[in-house]
Amino acid sequence: MVLKFEFKSDLEHKFREVAMKKYGYFKGSLQKASEEAFREWIMKNSNKVPKVENPFALIEGVMKEMKGKKNSVNLQHEASRLWMKKSL
Repeated sequence: MVLKFEFKSDLEHKFREVAMKKYGYFKGSLQKASEEAFREWIMKNSNKVPKVENPFALIEGVMKEMKGKKNSVNLQHEASRLWMKKSL
């Protein structure tokens, strides 16, 4: 699986530096460091996020009152805002 991210230059350089020092200057060292970072982040944050069986139903219920009042972009922004508010 491939994920693409854009980071601030200083963060990227520091990440590359630490990854290469830890895993060596070889192909795959950034991947190993990224996987380690993702695992740690998931372990740290997985208990903070509520378990939802069907997130689409949840969003549909929350957004029902806005149907027909906003365009799809506005609805997407509103859904994100409400989701974050509900999950925190």
